[in-house]
Amino acid sequence: MEARDFELLIGRNIIDRYHSDDDRPDVFELLGRKWDLLDGVWPPAYSPGGELYADRIPFARMSAFLEMGCGTGIMSVLAALAGTERVLGLDLNPAAVRNTELNAARHGVADRVTARESDLYSAVRPGERFDGIYWNPPFLNAPAEVVDSSLWDETMFDPDYAKLRRFLAEGRELLHPGGRVYLWFGEAMGNPTLIADLAAEFGYVLGVLTEVRMSEIPDALAEAFPGELIGGGAEGFAEWHLHLLELAPTANGGRAA
Repeated sequence: MEARDFELLIGRNIIDRYHSDDDRPDVFELLGRKWDLLDGVWPPAYSPGGELYADRIPFARMSAFLEMGCGTGIMSVLAALAGTERVLGLDLNPAAVRNTELNAARHGVADRVTARESDLYSAVRPGERFDGIYWNPPFLNAPAEVVDSSLWDETMFDPDYAKLRRFLAEGRELLHPGGRVYLWFGEAMGNPTLIADLAAEFGYVLGVLTEVRMSEIPDALAEAFPGELIGGGAEGFAEWHLHLLELAPTANGGRAA
């Protein structure tokens, strides 16, 4: 099986796992706080991401922060709680916009957090600029001809990483001087140098804030993966490399040195 067909299989299995889960809570706990979860929004409890390492992002030095694909709005709320004065959460899913607003209200930062329905940066208004932009993007490079325009396919797949390319190319134009892009990205499958290659292509210097190596797939997602991929590296199975990355634009916007 070719890599992209395999990634399609994994993504479809994860989507099916979500739809067959009748035990998703309306409220879940993460990072010592309770969070609202609306139906139709990806549950972070399935596979917590960059929000676990939010303390590595210098929110307190930011006047404005953008969370792409805000989902339940955890990173947006954490940014506001850490002192960022203006936080914008964007998501293609209208349920995620409502969910982010709910969690901002739950944690007393609704005056700092705004959420908008958006196709990548389409809802950013003229003149809006940010000190930090964060995304936990789709990891799976499935074949474009079999991916549809449903919310779940949009959330799970990024054929040829076209969305990630747009995110990086357009994002640098929305940063204040000295601003940074932050990515939570997994390299369990596919091209292990992808982000480094894209950083060079779009004129960023790449830094690693956190690297996490997982020898086991999260229990909530284990059923989505073929058995030979579940287990530790000692048995020859896949090891998952997850990163919180910081990308700093180069001064001239060209290829990074």
